[in-house]
Amino acid sequence: MTIRARRVKRKPPRISYEEFRTAVTGSECCAGAAGEMMTELAVRIARELPGTEPAAMLDQLLGSQENVPVHGVWHHVLVGELLLVALRNAGCPISEELIDEVIDRGRQIPGGSCGFLGTCGALAGAASAYAILLGSTPVATDARERLLVFHARLQTRLAEIGGSRCCKKSSYVALELARDAFAAIGFELSEEHFTGRCSYCADNDTCDGEECPYWPGG
Repeated sequence: MTIRARRVKRKPPRISYEEFRTAVTGSECCAGAAGEMMTELAVRIARELPGTEPAAMLDQLLGSQENVPVHGVWHHVLVGELLLVALRNAGCPISEELIDEVIDRGRQIPGGSCGFLGTCGALAGAASAYAILLGSTPVATDARERLLVFHARLQTRLAEIGGSRCCKKSSYVALELARDAFAAIGFELSEEHFTGRCSYCADNDTCDGEECPYWPGG
């Protein structure tokens, strides 16, 4: 299957990082220059990671860096990027241009979109990767419909879990549901175990504890 890359011009977020920092107390970790720097570092590391298990790759990446905030806009980019990198590593026809494109799309997702726009950035990152694999565009018919159904499934699952903001929870939802959706269109990801896998609880002051399916021992 040949996938054609379509270059996307990067646009500034409609909700600026300054507005986000002002609106949400304690969210400086993913705002401004610090968030941009962490995103750039994460993107470079993610691109070179071996492996075909995107959730394990995410944990490896974030666990290898000291003092990484538990929340941040880098999740918007990493989820989609790691999905495509894992597929590339598994031998799927994923070019460097396609990885560039999913990174560009992830960067366009504004901080705080989960609470301001009703769509979580990590979920949108996974949907971006799925859109690229489908070849979906705003004027497509079947591919656009499948993309909307997939994104709705992601949103529904996260809403069902509920609770407070947690970028790791959102990322795990996205990566867990992506596996079956991607396999259905011919892109196989390695099977991963998600229940109880989270190791970030102690770093998250708003962790939902036992109410979260990813809480260790859950």
